[in-house]
Amino acid sequence: MSRIATLFAAFLAFAAAAYAAPLKPGDAMPALDLADQHDNAGGIGAETRLVLFSQDMDASDHVEAALAVDGAAKLAAAHAVFVADISAMPAVITRMFALPALRKRPYPMLLDRDGKATAALPSVEKHVTLLRLDKGMIQSVEFASSAEQVGAALRAAAGK
Repeated sequence: MSRIATLFAAFLAFAAAAYAAPLKPGDAMPALDLADQHDNAGGIGAETRLVLFSQDMDASDHVEAALAVDGAAKLAAAHAVFVADISAMPAVITRMFALPALRKRPYPMLLDRDGKATAALPSVEKHVTLLRLDKGMIQSVEFASSAEQVGAALRAAAGK
């Protein structure tokens, strides 16, 4: 009987997470303990001021273009973290094509491979979600539709 109860509790927790309202200003940002494209552990700490989140290829392309020159330095200066939900990609495509390409990028990107860790992050198709943080609390949520807007957000977070 306890096994059934445990399974039911797990189902309820999963269902609650799946239907949870997206994060909004005033909410605490979850730690999002994920691995980057090199399988190095990473996350969102109290010092993080900006989270760039992409859930589709168009959004990822905007971030890639914004970080094309000195991407790692731009992320560091802005205390920013790039998080990508790659769960929609078939596993064989991820393993054979996407990960080798992502490993060539000279900046870290945290990868959500199953979509669970980023399920509560707000998103708009073809847009990069910009979560501005202060001491782990979400201050604003914006959506960037171009590399220029992503770049401007990085400069603003860096104080430039």
